[in-house]
Amino acid sequence: MSRVAIVLFIILGSFSVAFAQSGLKLSGKLRILEPMELKVTFLSGETIFSTQVERDGVFDLGPKEIVPDLYILWLGKTQQPVYLTNTNVTIKGYYDTTRPENSSLSFTGIDDFLELSKWIPTEKNSRKRTINPDVRGKLKGSMYSALAYLSDMEALEPNKLLLDEIPEEFYDVLSVRWLNQKVDSLAKFAVGAEAYNFTYVDPEGKEVSLSDFRGKFVLVDFWASWCGPCRQEMKSLLPIYNELKGNDLVFISISLDKREKDWRQMLEVENLPWVMLWNKEGFTIGDAPNMIQKAYGFYSIPFIVLIDKEGRILARGLRGEKVKEEILKVRRK
Repeated sequence: MSRVAIVLFIILGSFSVAFAQSGLKLSGKLRILEPMELKVTFLSGETIFSTQVERDGVFDLGPKEIVPDLYILWLGKTQQPVYLTNTNVTIKGYYDTTRPENSSLSFTGIDDFLELSKWIPTEKNSRKRTINPDVRGKLKGSMYSALAYLSDMEALEPNKLLLDEIPEEFYDVLSVRWLNQKVDSLAKFAVGAEAYNFTYVDPEGKEVSLSDFRGKFVLVDFWASWCGPCRQEMKSLLPIYNELKGNDLVFISISLDKREKDWRQMLEVENLPWVMLWNKEGFTIGDAPNMIQKAYGFYSIPFIVLIDKEGRILARGLRGEKVKEEILKVRRK
C-alpha cells in the first residue's frame, strides 16, 4: 500500500482543535479484539514512546517534547506516517488488528497533518505525480517536507518546489534532511544534468570512456547476460541502430556481469555491431547499489539512457520504440 493510500485509509472520522502544551501527549480508548502495541517512532526508526494497549483499549502516553515533524504511528503491525506537534492527540474508535482496512478511527490534535494532507496529489503513478504550486505559503516549516514524503513523487521539480518553501532554521529537522538528500539525488539524475563519465574496458582490453564520444549523441544500455529482458531489449535495439546509425550517434552496451567469461560468451552469441564494455562491479540487487547504479540512479535492468553531445542527460529509463522516438526527437532540434 502506498503512503498516500495509508494516509487516506487510517484518518477517518472527525477532528477538533487541540491547544499547544509542553509536549506531545497521546491518549484515547480503542475497541480492539486483542492486546496490541502502540508506539510513535522517528522516521529513522528510534522509538519516542510506546505502550501495550490491553483489551480495555485505554492508553495514555507523554507528555514529551518533540520537534514538529513527520513521525510514524504504529498500531500493532500497521504503520502510519503522521505529522505531530506538541499537542494533546487522542485516538478513539474501532481498530481491527487482523484487517486494518476495516478499522474506523477518529483523531483530535492533528490539525496540521490534516491541513497538509489536503495537498497530497491523487495521481497513482509516482512518476507523473506532482504538487499544486498554490501550496506555496500555505504551510509552515517541516510541513512541506512531510508533504513531500507522503506524496512520494519521483520528479525533481515538485520536490524542489516544496524544499524551497522551507526556511533554513528547519534544515536540521529529520524530514527536511530527508527531502534535501532526495532533491540532491534527483538533481544528479534529472534530464539536463551532466552524465557521469564512466570508464570501462572493451573486448580488446582497451579502456573506453563516455567522454571519448563528446560531440555525439550516446545511447547507453546497461544489461547482464543472466537478464532475460535485457537480452530481449538488445535484440529490439538492433533494428533501431541499423535504421538510425550515423556519425552523430553512438550505441554503448555496458555489461554488469560479475564474471568476465559470461560477458564474453554473450558477445559471441549476440555479435552486436556497437561499443560493448564490461563493468566488473556487477549488478547489485538490494539496498547497496554499485557506483554506476548510484551515478545514474537505477536499481533494475535493462536501463537505457540517452546523452547529448555535451554530455548531458536527454532521457532516461527508455525501452522499445521510445528509444527510436527520443533519438529522432533530438535530431530534429
